[in-house]
Amino acid sequence: MSKFTHGGYARQLDPTNEILDFSANINPLGMPEKLVSSLKDSIKDLVYYPDVHYRSLRQNLGSYYQYDAEKIWVGNGSVELIFNVIETIDAKNALLLAPSFAEYERAFAKNNSQINYYYLKETTNFKLEINDFLAYLKANQQIDCICLANPNNPTGDLLNVFQLRQLANYCNHHGIWLILDEAFIDFLDNKKQFSFVGELTETDSVVIIKSLTKYFAIPGLRLGMALFPNRQFVNTLMENCEPWSVNTFAAGLSLDVFNDQSFAMQTSQWLHQEKTYLESELAKILEIKVYPSAVNYYLLRCEKIDLATALLKRGCLIRNCNNYRGLENGYYRIAVRSHAENVQLIQAIKTVCQSES
Repeated sequence: MSKFTHGGYARQLDPTNEILDFSANINPLGMPEKLVSSLKDSIKDLVYYPDVHYRSLRQNLGSYYQYDAEKIWVGNGSVELIFNVIETIDAKNALLLAPSFAEYERAFAKNNSQINYYYLKETTNFKLEINDFLAYLKANQQIDCICLANPNNPTGDLLNVFQLRQLANYCNHHGIWLILDEAFIDFLDNKKQFSFVGELTETDSVVIIKSLTKYFAIPGLRLGMALFPNRQFVNTLMENCEPWSVNTFAAGLSLDVFNDQSFAMQTSQWLHQEKTYLESELAKILEIKVYPSAVNYYLLRCEKIDLATALLKRGCLIRNCNNYRGLENGYYRIAVRSHAENVQLIQAIKTVCQSES
């Protein structure tokens, strides 16, 4: 395994793509038709350089999120923006949750930041208790930057807007930058109750990172965005990052793509139905513990067998979480896929668990 610790290895493991990939948390509905049409329309523009400031794309994103486009920047996926933002902030003492997305740690390490860890507890289903977290910050006043996924990956837990405001206010008053990664928040029907976009003001020391990869099923396109509290931060970031990091296809996405209500409804219906199915079926398998999740993936625990290896032999690829800091052997993450795929996964899990019992 390389240092790149994402899911989504099915194509590399099996070029014929016969393996069912539950390791990558991508919308199984695939790209919406409006997005496909937008990509086709952009083909003629490949003979030109993209606008180095991506004004049209930023304006469309600003309209969609109802946020000042001049305070938005875009990048070659959210990971690039995470690295760029951390480099711009230049934190000396960073704080990360454990377990959480591994790229935060790599970005801070590249910046030579001292990295501190706040370990989530299995006894509370890896839920972040905001009062305990604030108490930790008060006891560790050297912290000058926090990177927090909301929802968290791989646990699927999240803080609401009220809790985020508590945290942001503390950060504002104590010279701490708060980076909020909302990569999966678009899968929530009630995302306004959890997204900090509607709360962000010029007095906040908060940066919001968003990914369009998972929701629109475009991991190969690479497009992420960041919302900043002020234009000066954007200007500083633009000076430090490489030009033309966003390609013509991504830069040409229209407001119509982001406002696709039909696709949003289909995604909501799929996710509600399949989460209900998976939770019901997994609860019947005594060898598996399922942790609560608000989004399109679940953290599982299976201590009796090597679940990832056993399932791969039956054509199902899941994410082994043993390289997440704060998790040991026996933890796995599964994505919510189509109903037919989810049925196959459940049957495969039942088969391997029964064969070992």
